[in-house]
Amino acid sequence: MHKEFNEMKTDVDQGRTPTSTVRELLRWFGARRRRTGIVKKIQSELDDAGIITSPDFTKVWIDAEITFKKAHTVAAATTPAGEHPSDSKATEAPREASFLISMLEAANRGVISVQPQDSVEKAITLMLAHDFSQLAVMTNERTLKGTISWKTIGKRLSHENNLKEAKDAMEAAFALEDSEPLFKATKQIIDHEFVFVRSSVDQKVTGIVTATDLSEQFQSLSEPFLLIGQIENQVRKMLHEKFSVSELQEACSDADPSRREKIQSVADLTFGEYLRLFQKPEKWDKLDLSVDRGVFCDEMNSVREIRNDVMHFDPDGIEDEHYDQLRRFSRLLDELDSLGQ
Repeated sequence: MHKEFNEMKTDVDQGRTPTSTVRELLRWFGARRRRTGIVKKIQSELDDAGIITSPDFTKVWIDAEITFKKAHTVAAATTPAGEHPSDSKATEAPREASFLISMLEAANRGVISVQPQDSVEKAITLMLAHDFSQLAVMTNERTLKGTISWKTIGKRLSHENNLKEAKDAMEAAFALEDSEPLFKATKQIIDHEFVFVRSSVDQKVTGIVTATDLSEQFQSLSEPFLLIGQIENQVRKMLHEKFSVSELQEACSDADPSRREKIQSVADLTFGEYLRLFQKPEKWDKLDLSVDRGVFCDEMNSVREIRNDVMHFDPDGIEDEHYDQLRRFSRLLDELDSLGQ
């Protein structure tokens, strides 16, 4: 564990409320993303130290600031008779990072706004300067009066309205709290083209999420699944009709005989079982591949580990080097396929 975590604990014990970012907290534990295992480890360390983060480090943007505070003591009366408060931890579901709209960078970037009485020219200039399609119309950081956009300006001009102030081209704005689940918010974003995001703590408008932001987020979440699916298809093609059913069944763990019986084709194998086939010299020789078996299996094992992380659908996505690993291995399989034709 990083010494900074211990320094933070000392600060809290002495009555201070130190701050950090989620990314920095992860770094203290040698991690860069909120994987299930690392979230569980961090939460366990925080629980043992009697510390909480505000807001919850699993429910905010990875670069959001969090404050470390002393947790409130749970009264013994709130637990069943004869049970120690700490005993109840064993029955809690494992903590995982949530998919909330607050996880998006756009929801935390702040907003560029104009006052209702500001000129339309000012709004247009700001949209051009920042390459925005819309602006918030606000009287202060919490009071959202509406929105002005190229679309609302065009509508008003088409009716030959005399536009002078931002309020003359303003329409109602739609806002969601940052605690809104991302997938539930998706329909609202699509319907309205964009939504403003409010802090559930102090009601400040913290950002605006557009349909473009949403598509970029889903691309980052879905691309690893597509790459892994492509790799699995390439592996199945490589193994097709090379082994008998009994040989395929040998890739299954001896500890699970019922699983072995279910394997009747290459498509029934797991990714780990594919790897187990490649690792056996006698099976490798049957594939007649002109590459080093050890290097190939190391690369494939790295893909297997990435695959396990991706299947947890981490809201922080995967690292760039993991994307590179998936693409690189897929290219290798393509090249081996072309050489074999």
